[in-house]
Amino acid sequence: MDEEEIHIAVGKNFRKEKANILWAAARFPRATIVLVHVHWPSKWMPFMGGKVLYKFADEKEKEMHRAKETDAMVKMLSQYKNLCGSRKVRAHYLSHDDVLAGVVNLIKKLKIKRIIIGSSNDHLEHTGSIGYGGSAESLASVHELSDDSNGYTTPPSDFADEIMYDDGVIQMDGADELATETETKDEESIETGELNSYEEEGEHSSGETAHRTDEIQSFRSTTERAEELMEEIDKLQRKLKELQEEDDRSILSPRQKAAAASLKKEKRLSTGRYPELQLPQHISRFSMSMISKATGNFCSGNLIGEGGYGPVYKGKLGGVAVAIKLLRPHGRQGFPEYKQEVVVLSRMEHPHIVRLMGVCPESCGLVYEHLPNGTLLDILSNSKSLSWKDRVRILGEQRSALAYLHSCRPHAIIHADLKLTNILLDAANSSRLGDFGTARAVHVKPLQDQADTICRRTNPMGTTGYMDPVFFVTGELTAESDVYAFGVVVLQVLTGLLDLNIADQVREALKMDAVHSVLDASAGSWPEVQAEKLLRLALRCCSLERKRRPAITCDAEWRSLDIMLRMANSPSKSRKWTSISIHAT
Repeated sequence: MDEEEIHIAVGKNFRKEKANILWAAARFPRATIVLVHVHWPSKWMPFMGGKVLYKFADEKEKEMHRAKETDAMVKMLSQYKNLCGSRKVRAHYLSHDDVLAGVVNLIKKLKIKRIIIGSSNDHLEHTGSIGYGGSAESLASVHELSDDSNGYTTPPSDFADEIMYDDGVIQMDGADELATETETKDEESIETGELNSYEEEGEHSSGETAHRTDEIQSFRSTTERAEELMEEIDKLQRKLKELQEEDDRSILSPRQKAAAASLKKEKRLSTGRYPELQLPQHISRFSMSMISKATGNFCSGNLIGEGGYGPVYKGKLGGVAVAIKLLRPHGRQGFPEYKQEVVVLSRMEHPHIVRLMGVCPESCGLVYEHLPNGTLLDILSNSKSLSWKDRVRILGEQRSALAYLHSCRPHAIIHADLKLTNILLDAANSSRLGDFGTARAVHVKPLQDQADTICRRTNPMGTTGYMDPVFFVTGELTAESDVYAFGVVVLQVLTGLLDLNIADQVREALKMDAVHSVLDASAGSWPEVQAEKLLRLALRCCSLERKRRPAITCDAEWRSLDIMLRMANSPSKSRKWTSISIHAT
């Protein structure tokens, strides 16, 4: 005769699981208790006093983090096992991104015939069904816990407290009022991805029967209601899909897309969703008809770019070449970014910051000067035709633009999304800094109070690879956040490398005394001594410690860039400048 086993799914809430285990031990005195646990891998881990996404962490740190989770897991399951005293107890666990699906995988892998899920005040058994959406994923490795085995931590929610369906829509809360003992029909039924009906075991005293019958009826009513809700959601999802397909068919061309967007903007304006902005006198207002005419009725041939805000068209207004950016109705950016860009750019006047010429209130459109040579990324990734002198000049221009923004008073302007695609080039490859939709104004303290760095708390935003890690973790946006991004830009411009781990590559080259191996050879003959100094300065910009980053407004910190600028502007004296810089080091 096979040994009788009772499986109990356990989470990390010791108080709830303790009551459940003790009840099962008393209810099945002759059975071997088998604890089963599903680990939900943590997506975050500690980093510099805050948290960082696990996938962005160092491999060694990841390994240490998982080891700590393992230790915590072993201790937790050992506590559960100790509750049963001399009773025979085993424990199994696996790692899975979905707790419910993980339990199903355990049921399949271990061929479980009887399992208790959840916790209960009165330890009710009931007859019913457990449903879940989708078929079980490929079975993960199932581990059996011994005294020296490794394990993992549990997810933040208990199995029965929050049941999440596979489609991510339905949630059932408060199910911990009932403990469910289930018995699988056969292995074939599990392969279909469904746990069908199970029969209740045991006898109840006549005094408890009526009460438990009411509980069972209540549970069934709740389950039926949940099933009804799921059916309704399925209907809504099908309807939504039909509407999306219809919407896709209606906006196949840029012209149709722009027309649809225009109508939506007009409706929003009529309902007051997009309030009228107060504009300075030098910012022109353009109607939708003027914008449409300027772009050839949004001709696809005039489409020059797509961003998070919306499509960008080239055109002519009053005989002047312009770039027109239109708000995408369902884009990840919206009216707040439109407003922010208008407010910031309408007050900025700098030769290396893109010039806002006007707006189209009907469509939340922005009209800029047109810069025909595209973005700095276009140049570096396609032709790499920029000489080292042009590259150094562009870096000097962008440093001056950032210094201008950071020096504004009483509110410094933090760009918050500096990257190659936001540096635009005119016909002479003179640069302009653009895209101020995520820019933020930060109040600057009076001089006597400036003991701390100016800072603004906001939700992390920007682009992976350029975003300040400290800002990502803490939400504290400072001028040093722009410095970090500028450091990445400097490294990319000097090396031509576009990898996210560019700082590590440059650091390794400098460590091997091989600066020539990372400088972009297509840019010509670099003055290596000063180029190395500038690379080291850029690495300081990318430091995880904000205090180590050079202030963008401090000329003394940027002496190496200034020297290279003078060398670039004096081609006939380049050898002399190199010689002087060598003796000066």
